[in-house]
Amino acid sequence: MTGPWLRICRVEDLDRAHPLAVEVTTPDGSTARVCVALTPDGTPSVLLDRCPHRDIALSGGIVRDGELVCPGHFWRFDTRSGARTDAPTAGATVHPSRVVDAWVEARVPDPPAPASMREWLLARAREQP
Repeated sequence: MTGPWLRICRVEDLDRAHPLAVEVTTPDGSTARVCVALTPDGTPSVLLDRCPHRDIALSGGIVRDGELVCPGHFWRFDTRSGARTDAPTAGATVHPSRVVDAWVEARVPDPPAPASMREWLLARAREQP
């Protein structure tokens, strides 16, 4: 992914058990919701603050044993890769991130347009065999 590194939050603002919700301004001037969770080794990981199952903020969940648990239906995602750990289906989106001078920075693309419930249901119906 190319694009500028955006400052997300200070490392000292992070909590091992709770992801931090942050709204950032993307290169095109729109805003995107991200959440920052700590991996088991304490490295910050920046994820799109949207569960792939529903448009539920992952930042409302908790982090346990390196897994971010969605507050909606309790899907679990690996904080490093975004992979779903409780079933082999859609994972969470993880953005490239780094720590510079005690700041968490990430490359965050312009946010995807939110889909209506109708669009979401039609897309899922098309995925069925």
